[in-house]
Amino acid sequence: MAQIQTMYADGMIGNAGLLNQLAGLTNGIFNYIRPANSAPYKLANIMGLAYDYIYPPLSPEQQKDAVNNSLLAFMSQAPGFDKTRFEVSNG
Repeated sequence: MAQIQTMYADGMIGNAGLLNQLAGLTNGIFNYIRPANSAPYKLANIMGLAYDYIYPPLSPEQQKDAVNNSLLAFMSQAPGFDKTRFEVSNG
């Protein structure tokens, strides 16, 4: 019964999906009509407290991996990039 309640609350039946879609559309409209010199809206601004429930915060290790992957993706765009120069050997 607890799993069924969680599925219902999480949107297997539609709640989280609806919230996600409506928040995404609202975010897009708000960013379209905002003044040019103002900060863009983020999905977390629109969803409020529901954002952390639907998108749980990353653990410190996951945050570190995300930063490393972002940096690697950025650096890989440089001409002549060689990934083997950045590999670390364990030993």
